[in-house]
Amino acid sequence: MEGPIIGVICFFGVLTVLLVGKIYWHVIYVERAVGRIARQLGVDVLSPGVLSDQVKEIANDPDRKIEAIKLFREETGAGLAEAKMAVEQYIRSVKS
Repeated sequence: MEGPIIGVICFFGVLTVLLVGKIYWHVIYVERAVGRIARQLGVDVLSPGVLSDQVKEIANDPDRKIEAIKLFREETGAGLAEAKMAVEQYIRSVKS
């Protein structure tokens, strides 16, 4: 009796992991689409001003971009995609 129960539990566990992964990629897709649309409209999704001075200082060094993203996430609780967009937007604004 335990064998079929364990099999069903494993099946639903795998199904859950697959569905969560699919939802995650859909969220990433939507975030990128919103970012593209916002750029086409000239709207700032995230103002570069939301970065702390420390994040800006780190982001100014191209070799430390990942470190800047990590620090931004720690400071704000932002997700990876949001933090990456904020840091990259700041870097673009400094270059232009």
